[in-house]
Amino acid sequence: MAAVVLSKALNYLFKDGMFRGYGMPKWSSNLNHLSYVDDTIVFAFAERNSLQRIMEVFHDCENVSGQKINADKSSFYMHRKVATEINQEVQQVIGFSRGDFSFTYLGRPICHARRQKLFYKDVTKKTRDKLKAWKGKWLSFGGKAVLISCGIQSIPIYLL
Repeated sequence: MAAVVLSKALNYLFKDGMFRGYGMPKWSSNLNHLSYVDDTIVFAFAERNSLQRIMEVFHDCENVSGQKINADKSSFYMHRKVATEINQEVQQVIGFSRGDFSFTYLGRPICHARRQKLFYKDVTKKTRDKLKAWKGKWLSFGGKAVLISCGIQSIPIYLL
């Protein structure tokens, strides 16, 4: 329930005239976050007032729900060529450290550059590990087919 309240509060920011959302095309829906259970990724314009409003929403949700943001696990991400002054201002306002691209969100590599094989190294490793674990099991041909179709084929679909 706390995640639903946080999501609605973040969406409500678009009604605030002082809030400047992430640079989405005019014809697209307003988007400032993605959430899954207790994982949230927020998209924001690197401007003090908008960042302060987002942090106010986080602090209000902390006070209401009793759940706290783990600042050690939280990061902000910007292109590496962003000016140092902007980077420092964002870090000062939100209080999180800067992370580096690429990173993983819900098992999916997130990057700003062209996709490379390196970004999917963890996914291929998980697939190989599953195949190695199944190799020693005594399964019929049909059992192996079901195991492969359910397990291995679901990984790329999950990523897409």
